[in-house]
Amino acid sequence: MKIHKVNPVGWANVSALATAIMYFILMLLGMVLGGVLGGMLGAGGSELGGIMGGGITMLIFGPPIMGIVTWIFTAIFALIFNLALKWSGGLQIDTSE
Repeated sequence: MKIHKVNPVGWANVSALATAIMYFILMLLGMVLGGVLGGMLGAGGSELGGIMGGGITMLIFGPPIMGIVTWIFTAIFALIFNLALKWSGGLQIDTSE
C-alpha cells in the first residue's frame, strides 16, 4: 500500500479531538491529585488550593483552546506532509492480515 496524499482537514479533526480529550483527562487528574496533595499539606496547602481553583477554569477552557491550536498546526503539517509525499513519490506501507 502506498500513501500519496492525506486529507488535511480530516487529519486535523482527529488530531484536535484526541488532543482535547487527552488534555481534559490530564487536567482532571492534575486537579484531583493536586487536591489530595493540598489536603495532605494542611494549612500550607492553601496556596495549592488557589492554584487548583484556576485549574477548574483551564479544565473548562483548555480543551477547546488546545483543540483549536492542535487543529491549526496539524492542518499546516498535513499540507507540508502532502508536499513531501508528492516530492518523494509517496510513502510505502507494508501491511499484513
